[in-house]
Amino acid sequence: MQFRQYFKLFQIRNLIFLILSGTVSQFGDRLTHMLLITLIGITSPGKISAFSTASLTFTLPVIIFSPLIGVLVDHWSRRLIMIRAHVIQAIILISTPFLIDLTHSYYPFWIIITLFFAIDIFNNTSKPALMPNLVAHRKLLPANSLDQFLTRFATVAGMLVGGFLIVKIGWRWGFIFNAAMHFTAGMLILGITKSSDVRPTHVSGKEISLARTFSILSNDVKEIIRLMKNDRIVLIVLSSFALLTFIASVSYTILIFLVQQVLNWGTAGVGIMSGILALGMIIGALALGVFHIRFNKLYIVIGGLFLYGLLFAIGPFFFTRLFIIIIALFGGIIFSLVTVAQNTILQEQVASKIRGRIFGIKEFFGNITFIITAMLIGVVSDLTSYKIVLFGVGIFLIIISILTIIVFIRQSLISKSVDPIRNT
Repeated sequence: MQFRQYFKLFQIRNLIFLILSGTVSQFGDRLTHMLLITLIGITSPGKISAFSTASLTFTLPVIIFSPLIGVLVDHWSRRLIMIRAHVIQAIILISTPFLIDLTHSYYPFWIIITLFFAIDIFNNTSKPALMPNLVAHRKLLPANSLDQFLTRFATVAGMLVGGFLIVKIGWRWGFIFNAAMHFTAGMLILGITKSSDVRPTHVSGKEISLARTFSILSNDVKEIIRLMKNDRIVLIVLSSFALLTFIASVSYTILIFLVQQVLNWGTAGVGIMSGILALGMIIGALALGVFHIRFNKLYIVIGGLFLYGLLFAIGPFFFTRLFIIIIALFGGIIFSLVTVAQNTILQEQVASKIRGRIFGIKEFFGNITFIITAMLIGVVSDLTSYKIVLFGVGIFLIIISILTIIVFIRQSLISKSVDPIRNT
């Protein structure tokens, strides 16, 4: 184990300020979702479809804007982007209850919440793009591990504490408290030294105006496509992001239904499963940073997808409460292992000048995949059965994983392009 090296990360000031900002921001984001759920209950009581419609507030902005924002992140200061984004989010959040009272309508909330998630794309794209500038490449894996470790704690706290907090202080004060969280996240970014954030592309303000963003995007997309053709490692990692989102959509549409209605655990049971899943994510995030693992990061990604396939395939034959708990725990562990490995590979393989676009495209295709597959899985499950769908998804993931390993081992890409994990 590498506890000493892991805790040495806390001595890297710029990295710690970035991770702390992300942790506070994640807590605020989970609180935003709890506020969203609260307002749905107030404005559309008893309507399950309202939750599906509300999901468009945090998926459509990503689909529409993430490629463009990825371009801007690669041409602007990532440090300043995060500071300004968090401050703007704080301003619009604190204004929401006043606008609702002023207009005697909840329409301002829906506009502001959509704008909030659109601005959040700047944070979600800038943070992983900036991290390689703050830490040596050999420390990227444990740095991502520490980031995911603290982020998962913030996720749990935002869901559990946030729910009780809103009940205690009311949704109006909830918006004000949330605004304070995002303002704090922005101020923490000030702790990152300016010299550590070198603008990837040196262009004038006129050249990076919004009016020219689309023309810049056209050229940059061609560059990204060329990168994916030339670098199969980047191609497989981006493809694995889509598969991981596919797995998340299956879990969202089927597993929540199974826990809530088939096992008769109700909504409280879904909350318990979410907590177990989050615990697994915390364990998985900590494991890659602490333990000395000696196989390729790409193997972790492909192996994780294979294990997900195995769990889905055998699930219909061993569907019990204990098995669901085991799936939630190990599913969370695998998710963190795969996510940390994915981000680290991209940070190592992709040049700084296009790193923002890569993470922007990852967000873009991830949300498209989630919407499409969630709808398809729901329809197919109703027409057939959840057991058939789970088994079919499992076999599909197993086949894809095996074929990927065979193809890339034959081309010797794994051994030549990805260094073994050495947490030293």
